[in-house]
Amino acid sequence: MAVHELAPSRYWNTIGSHEPVLTVNDGDRITTSTVDARGWDRHGNSAAMAGNPMTGPFYVKGAEPGDTLVVRFESIVPNREWAWSMDVLAPNVVDPSYVPKLPKAERKRWKINTESRTAQPELESDMIAGLQL
Repeated sequence: MAVHELAPSRYWNTIGSHEPVLTVNDGDRITTSTVDARGWDRHGNSAAMAGNPMTGPFYVKGAEPGDTLVVRFESIVPNREWAWSMDVLAPNVVDPSYVPKLPKAERKRWKINTESRTAQPELESDMIAGLQL
């Protein structure tokens, strides 16, 4: 079993026929990073298009069409001291007839404590101030 370290230089917003960024064997481990759903990197700079960009793809030697691959995340660690989320459901996860009833979405910032791996709202005046995840 090999351990691969990958510093991505490109991210994809589609699942498709992209050239593999890394070739691995069954059982190998990969250490890498990614960007957030808006394409912002750990410094808050735009590194990819918005829309949940992905790291990869990875080519697994010996895998064939129709095979089922098992992927296990051993650790997911925040790489910056802030995050963001929207404060309402995304329109694509509710019944289309309900979309007009959704309130206007606002982006909320969170403070991340990378040591304790916890997050809390950045604004003390926020409706969910005091919440810790």
